[in-house]
Amino acid sequence: MRFDGNVYYHELEVYPEDKLFDEWRETAMLLDQGGFTTCWLGEHHFWYRGYPVACPNPVLVGLHLASVTRNLRMGQSACILPDHHPLRLAEDIATADHLVKGRLDIGIARGTNSSAGIQFKREADRRDPKTNYRLFAEVLDIMIKCWTEDAMSHEGEFYTFPVPGWSEQDERFYKDDPDHYHPDGSLKALGVTPKPYQKPYPPIWQSADNTMSYAFAAERGHSVIGINRSFEGTREAWTKYQEVASEQCGRQLEMGVCANGQTLNLMRTFHIAETQEEAEREARPGINAFYDAATGLNPNWARKGLLAKHESISDEDENLDWFDFLQKYEVLAVGSPDFVAERIHKFREELNCQHFTLWPNPGFVPFRKVLRGIELFAERVIPQFERTEAEAAE
Repeated sequence: MRFDGNVYYHELEVYPEDKLFDEWRETAMLLDQGGFTTCWLGEHHFWYRGYPVACPNPVLVGLHLASVTRNLRMGQSACILPDHHPLRLAEDIATADHLVKGRLDIGIARGTNSSAGIQFKREADRRDPKTNYRLFAEVLDIMIKCWTEDAMSHEGEFYTFPVPGWSEQDERFYKDDPDHYHPDGSLKALGVTPKPYQKPYPPIWQSADNTMSYAFAAERGHSVIGINRSFEGTREAWTKYQEVASEQCGRQLEMGVCANGQTLNLMRTFHIAETQEEAEREARPGINAFYDAATGLNPNWARKGLLAKHESISDEDENLDWFDFLQKYEVLAVGSPDFVAERIHKFREELNCQHFTLWPNPGFVPFRKVLRGIELFAERVIPQFERTEAEAAE
């Protein structure tokens, strides 16, 4: 069983930036000591009023956190591809992969419905989801070409590389390079470097909630980070992934396992305390406030969007606060160590979940309590799965 972590963003709080970065460093060091595999780092922009809070450059922050840890991998949850120039991001990720000697995972996403995307590229505007989706797919295609092709060229809806109109004047640059130049010196392909340290490139996880995005990831052969579906909604999405991925690779795959050996990554909003009552009391206000705000940015996070198609919203559900609704449908990992372990065991036993990530962002909870929750998880939850695996191997 693989366990990953995240950092505490203090969502909805106007929090000092220097203190926030210091806390992320301390959290990464704790995750490293606790035996977690990867620290995932979100990307957000324009968080001057406290939402959404995350670093604008998870690759850069991940490089620093890798420098103060020994074994912890760094991932992005996620790089918002429509907001990035594909050549620049491909170079940055490949460079980072070398600097951390392969301790890098790649996270990708289309982004939420915020003001950010349109500031970077007009076609990234989330209010036009079809265009945004096509741009997302094209940026990913270009990045993979950069990592796998010595002479890279691309002609698509949004980007053409090389950009037409460039010719070298000095024949020494082109006369012995027919892969990149035409005989007259005009550029026909780019030599994008460096290539990643991991071959052919680091593992890719796509942040996704809706089932259509799981199908897209399965078609492309990479994995998924899913944070916001009910237990049955997760079963629905993972089943779709299994069906599409199995068809793509020509063999029947296990639930939760990708054709390339990666695992589907179940991320859950997380908080642990010594008792169930304490954990719920501490986490409830922040989770209620976060989901009230988040549904304004991402309609998929409205209550019905979290459920499987066969699940229905009852009158009782509508009257629950967000916290109780999310607990009822197993969207949270909030409670005592034994409660959280039992919840993960269910995903493992019924859905073959082999990869679980903490998203320790209960909101309004003091950092020391959040950090203690991660410690409790490492001390009292992870060992339960290590014992189970050891017993199964006997």
